[in-house]
Amino acid sequence: MATQKRNRDWVQDYFFLFIPKVQDKELLSSWFIRMAIEHQRNLSTFISLFIRHEGCATSRTDLDFLYDEKLINQISFKSGLSLKQILQMSLRSEEGYLFTCEENSLYPTFQIRKLVDKRTHNGLMYCPKCLAEDNIPYFRKKWRYSFYNACPKHKIFLTDRCWKCYEKINLSKIRHFKELCFCFKCERDLRETISLPIPSNFLYGLKAIDWFENGLNKGYFFINKKKINSVFVFDSFTKLRYLLNRKEKLNLNEFPMIEEYKDICIKLNEYNSKKALSIKKEFILTLMVYFLFQNYPKNFVNFAYQNNLTHREFVHGFNNFSFWYKNMIDELIPMKNKTGRVISESEVIGAIKYLQEKGEIVNQLNVAEVIGCHSMIHKEYNKMYKVIKNIKE
Repeated sequence: MATQKRNRDWVQDYFFLFIPKVQDKELLSSWFIRMAIEHQRNLSTFISLFIRHEGCATSRTDLDFLYDEKLINQISFKSGLSLKQILQMSLRSEEGYLFTCEENSLYPTFQIRKLVDKRTHNGLMYCPKCLAEDNIPYFRKKWRYSFYNACPKHKIFLTDRCWKCYEKINLSKIRHFKELCFCFKCERDLRETISLPIPSNFLYGLKAIDWFENGLNKGYFFINKKKINSVFVFDSFTKLRYLLNRKEKLNLNEFPMIEEYKDICIKLNEYNSKKALSIKKEFILTLMVYFLFQNYPKNFVNFAYQNNLTHREFVHGFNNFSFWYKNMIDELIPMKNKTGRVISESEVIGAIKYLQEKGEIVNQLNVAEVIGCHSMIHKEYNKMYKVIKNIKE
């Protein structure tokens, strides 16, 4: 046992033996697991031998989102790559552009998909045709962005599983020493997956993905001829997507795919196999958020009006929203007067005279019913009624 421990520590003192070349916009976990495969080790064993003893625990974390300065420094030192190159592969490089979060947060924000979502059972998304075109197959950072549900280049929906054994993609579980494009369970080539082509009536949605991706790459969007920081738009994306997800009850008359959306929602309630449908639904929800910012502010205001959404519904439960979002909602969906409409003194006097002429009891409740306001909540009415009543008495 002592010899095994000594040997393990001996390996930790040395650099990585094989360092794969970082591919364009590659995900950190993708590059890291390719390196483990080059060393003929699974991820857990590779980490234990070359970096730290807690390989099993570390491999179960989200390496792409994990902020562990000591781990990143070790990877940089042993690989010869700069800290900038390592961080560029991490999803943390998008902080301040795609999302904001606490430094030590372990879980991705809503703008980023979880590696494995226990509620939807979704795995890591990928485009089979992109993998097929790679000289060295690898997984992209953008496949983890919540708005990225389809491949604009190949016009197909992303998928999240092996369509032979139906196992969701999880790179950290790879035990074979082949390329990343082979399923960890059945070892089928994921490049051969037949993904669903985007129907002609869905192609409009690719504009949404391009719009969000271009805004993220530039760091800003132009909305109503104003330059808006990308992180503000993506923060609002999560709230707007939640409000849009009204299923069959959604009213969005000018949206070109409203019937397709409602049809998918109905099918999701009926079918047992929901994985492809859920990806389509997310695709359309992304498009809806894009739609709200087009022809601004008409589409946005119409959405609120058609669905009877109040100012409170746009801000309630939305923590740490930006001043830009708050100002936008204040401007487009003003807060309703909690006391009700403005009531004049002549209206109160006229209602009192009307009740007297009818021979009915004149009191605060009956006068309010004639005017059409609440007898207790409307503060201005309460004050006005009491003043007029005292004068008449």
